[in-house]
Amino acid sequence: MSDNTPQQLTIAQYAQRKAINIGFWCCISFLCSVRGITSPGIAIIGRFAALLAAYKIFKSLILYRLNIQDIKFGKCLQTAFLICIFAGLLTNVIQYLYFQFFDNGFFLSSLGALMETPEYQQMIKSVFAGVPQSELNAAFQQLNVPTLMAQIIFMNLILSVPVSFITAALAAYPKIRRSSINQSEQNIENK
Repeated sequence: MSDNTPQQLTIAQYAQRKAINIGFWCCISFLCSVRGITSPGIAIIGRFAALLAAYKIFKSLILYRLNIQDIKFGKCLQTAFLICIFAGLLTNVIQYLYFQFFDNGFFLSSLGALMETPEYQQMIKSVFAGVPQSELNAAFQQLNVPTLMAQIIFMNLILSVPVSFITAALAAYPKIRRSSINQSEQNIENK
């Protein structure tokens, strides 16, 4: 809300700038999650990176609301969704490069091995009760990088909606003011 800035950032410009940092954490989350199929410890790091990305979206919304323009829930939601979309695009590029050049079939073979476990077989039977196992195996065999990427892009879009709603609702909370942020920073420094 400072008037001494030569030009205020629009919501789209702000979202683009913040999406780089958030996209980085999403990429870390993706890479750790893929490698976490065989190593649960790495998967936990991926989950923390995903939570950190969501926190950074929230923090970006708060900073925009307090320092650039006082926005309400609707604009917070728009900003959060744009940040998610831009970060998702960056993540999709990294995901494509990973699957195309570095994966060498690791993800699909690990997924195939996971599908052979009795627990997974039971889950598949309960979810796809009317579909024969041979058809499910045939569908899995047809997975390739473009098909996988289309599914991941769609999943990223779907995940952007609840993340945007949650972070926007929290960031638009009216009792969060610059004075409360400054007070909490002073409390941290004093400890």
